[in-house]
Amino acid sequence: MTTPDIPQHHASENYDVDLENATDGALKAAGRWVVGIVDAVLGGDGSDAMGATAVVRRIDNDAEILRITGNNIDEAEGLVALIRKDLEEMTREEFLRTWGGKDGVETAS
Repeated sequence: MTTPDIPQHHASENYDVDLENATDGALKAAGRWVVGIVDAVLGGDGSDAMGATAVVRRIDNDAEILRITGNNIDEAEGLVALIRKDLEEMTREEFLRTWGGKDGVETAS
């Protein structure tokens, strides 16, 4: 006797991720600017001066589920790519458990 396959709902049906400006304190933001300026002086692109945060929100009501600030824009973009991949591959419950997200809204399974 086989059991029918139960369709798996992916977290991407409930959540989306985007980059937002980092909301660090003044000291951390100043430190990032110093590192970015030194990087630019040494021939880099200075992107370390820009803080960015990967923010996961509910699609239906825009409620924030998870916020992770990267050390620089490149790290934050990498986080967004990784989170987006997990949203596509994991169930809602797996995603929340793995990433430590908090969602107080119950959804139908």
